Parts: sequence; C-alpha cells; structure tokens
Amino acid sequence: MSRFVEDNSTTIVFILITIFALCQNIFFRSIDIELPVMVQELPEGWSLPAIFNIVSKSAIIFMIILLLLNHIINLHLYETISIIIILSISVVGLICLALTWNKTTLIENKYHSTYFLFFTFVIYSCQYTGILLFLPYIGRYKLVMIRAFFLGDAISSGSLAGLAYAQNSPKSECIPINQGNQTILIEKKSSLTFSVETYFFIVSGMMLGSLICFLILSITKIGQNKTNENDENKLLIEEDNQVEEIEKKENLMNKRQFNLSNDISYLFAMFWCCFTTYGFLPGLQTYALLPYSPDIYQKTIIGVEVSYVFAQIFCAIFSKLTVVKYPKLVHIFNLISTILIVWICIIAKMSPCPPFINNPLLGGTISGLLYTIVNGLSHINYIILNVYFQEEFGKIGLFWGCVALQIGMTFGALIIFMLTVYFNIYKERFACVDYQC
Repeated sequence: MSRFVEDNSTTIVFILITIFALCQNIFFRSIDIELPVMVQELPEGWSLPAIFNIVSKSAIIFMIILLLLNHIINLHLYETISIIIILSISVVGLICLALTWNKTTLIENKYHSTYFLFFTFVIYSCQYTGILLFLPYIGRYKLVMIRAFFLGDAISSGSLAGLAYAQNSPKSECIPINQGNQTILIEKKSSLTFSVETYFFIVSGMMLGSLICFLILSITKIGQNKTNENDENKLLIEEDNQVEEIEKKENLMNKRQFNLSNDISYLFAMFWCCFTTYGFLPGLQTYALLPYSPDIYQKTIIGVEVSYVFAQIFCAIFSKLTVVKYPKLVHIFNLISTILIVWICIIAKMSPCPPFINNPLLGGTISGLLYTIVNGLSHINYIILNVYFQEEFGKIGLFWGCVALQIGMTFGALIIFMLTVYFNIYKERFACVDYQC
C-alpha cells in the first residue's frame, strides 16, 4: 500500500514540476517570439528588436545584485519565498504587458513604447534572478525530477511556437486610391487570428499555472527528500558546515586548473558564440527577414524556437560529442556560424533591396534558413561548452562560463543597438513603395 502511495506521489510531483517549469521558457522567449507582430505596430519600427535586445540584456543587473547578496547572506534560506515573489511579479507583469503593450509616450517630439519596454525589463529581471533559484530548488527532489523540469521547458517552448503559429502574421495588401490625377497605394493589413493582448493573457495564464503548482509543491513539501521536511534554517547551517571545507579544496584545485592557457580558448568560444548569436544577431532580424514578408519573418522566429528543441535532442543523442573528445569542434561550429552571420549581415545591409527580393519565397527561405541554422549551431555550442565547464571545473567553471555568456550577449546587444538606432546603417523597406531593385 505504501509503495502504491509513493508511486502516486512521485507521478503527482513529476506533473507539478513539469507545469512549474513552463515558466523558464516563458521568461526567455515569450516576448521576442511576438516581435514580428509588434514591430509593425509600435513606433520604433524595425529598430524595435535592437532596442528590446539591449533593454532585456540590461536586466542582468538584478542577477549581479543577487550574486553579491549571496556572499553577504545565505540566500538558500529565502529560496522558496523568492521564487514565489518572482513568479507573482511575472504574472502581474505579463497582464500589464497585455493591457499596455501598444501605449506610447511622447518624449522629445518622438513617440516611444515606454510601457512595453518597462514591463519587458521587469519580466527579464525576473528571468535573470530565477535562473539562480529554480534548478537549486529542484535539487530538493529525486534526481528523476530534473527530467520533469526540462520536459516542462521543452513543452513551453513548443507551446509558444504553436501559439505564434496559430496567431499567424498580418498579410499586407496594397489598395490603389485615386487622389486627383494621381493613384497612390495604401497598405491594408489583414487581422490576426487572435490579438497580441490575447497572446499575453494566455501566456500569463501559463505563468499563473506555474505559480500555483510551485505553491502546492512548497506548501505540501510532497515528494521532497526527507532532509528537506525539517526546518530549512537548521538544515542549511548544518550542510554549510559539512560542505564548506570540501568546497574550499575543490575551488582551490579548480582555480589552478582553470588558469591553464588552453582553457581560455573555450571561454572565448562561449563569449563569441553568445556575442554573435544571442547579442548581435537578434537586432538584425527585421532587416534580414522582414523585407521579404511578415510571414517569412514570423515563421523564421518560430523556426528558431524549434531549433532550440532539436539542439537539445541532438546533444542528448550524441552525448559523446564532447570538448574533451573533439577539442576543435566548438571552434569549427563558431567559424561556420560566423560565416553565416556575415552572410546575414550582407543581406540586412542590402535592405530595402536584399538578394532575390523579386522572388520573396526563395530569398526569404534562404535568409530564414541561415538565421535558423546559426541559432541551432550556437545552441549546440552553448550546451557542449556548459557540459565541459561543469565536468572539468565544477561550479567555478560554470561561473566563468556564465560570465563569458553574459559579457558576450551584452556587448553584442550594445553594438547592434548603436549600429541600428544611432548610426542607422540599416534601412527599412516600406510596404506599397515602388523600389527600383
């Protein structure tokens, strides 16, 4: 009888953790997967992805603050309440985003999407702080529950892609109108299957589901290891005393290993991978994809989301594909990605007359495939390098890998922001305008 109860509780916990884990990808991808629709509605226009990119990356300041606080106080004592606060703020933030995403304010005679950018900053602040708390909390459960966490992550990724696909993209039609002796073309856009507001309300509902499941897990403590059923404060103090000396020895050994010059190349590989693909490239998406059609743009962003799932499956199947066994592999992947990004940059720079513009399906397919392949390759690199840092150097390796990741993304986002917003080196292609290409 007790075995039956235990099996049932394990199944319930697995389901609860899977639903809780939906929040992970909602934080990371729920807003930018909707950019293809919002770009054509907000005053920033085609520069919106670059502005969104720099705003979302600047939210990393909250992760830095949390890391500093961790050296002052034991954040594990406040892990549960911190996650509840993060998820609650996210639910409210997504609802506010649904209600205010298209509201603008006039600043220096220009309209700006201040509400959208502010709530984007809030949600990404929750994401960066949540990164440091979610997986450690899952450590309270049986090892199999980590599979539930990543299953939830994959489900949310597929759900977001499915939502965006079901929403469809607005189709543009040029309607001729006579004005005196002239005939001008006016753009008419088709309606979406459901609105941006509805999309964000659905996503906020998914986030609310994550919050409810986490509340059930934290209040009932169902399925937690027995050591977690007691008072957390006493436990953590005891664990700290027991583990402190071991960690000091490990850290000293790791530091000696990590100072070897041949490991710097892998840190740079992580930096370059994140600089080009996660920092720089997102700001180019409109100029490389939207000239062909809004549909090409949207389907490519959905394809990128799917490529992340395939990258995870690829790394799971070919788990022996490691840095230790194939030390030059990550550099080869980075080289291929860099060549493809240069190609994408050329396409973006040629806007409003990119290659094959007279055959939008062909040109858009080529540009979309390039964009998707680069993201897939870089995500494989990201996974392989993180596995290497963890296996070879433990916590200190993951820490410096994370530093390289964040520096790369931030610098990439900053550079493309300057190029698109301040120097304006990339040009838009307006609908219903006759370009001599």
